[in-house]
Amino acid sequence: MAKSRSQRLEVVLTVAERKRREAERFLAEARQRVEQGEQGIQQLQTYLGEYQQQFTQHGREGLSVGALQSQQAFLQKINATIIAQEQALVHARDQLQQVQAHWQQAYAREKGIEELVRKARESELQQADKQLQREIDERSQHRRPQYI
Repeated sequence: MAKSRSQRLEVVLTVAERKRREAERFLAEARQRVEQGEQGIQQLQTYLGEYQQQFTQHGREGLSVGALQSQQAFLQKINATIIAQEQALVHARDQLQQVQAHWQQAYAREKGIEELVRKARESELQQADKQLQREIDERSQHRRPQYI
């Protein structure tokens, strides 16, 4: 027997659900990358602040030219790392927006297919009810009168 429309749509719905779950996984991963990037920058900035305080304190105590240059170079490396991390964070946020848009599309598609399945089931139930009513009407017309 051929599958009903709702049964065929169920297959499409299953695929849409799988794609939505996959998009959710990608979305969670993208959010995690953004959070990690933000935390990494925060840690680097905290470390930079602490190191600058130490540098200032050591500078007051007197440092050799070589030690001073070494510490300045280290501060520059930290600043460069922060800049690189900020650029990576911008990229991660852009990706997050793209993944979020993809998830929204997958979610909307799944909900649309769910609605189609619901309508197909309702239509099939209405058709089955009409068929049953026709059969009942037909049988009632073919009934023998009890007085014969």
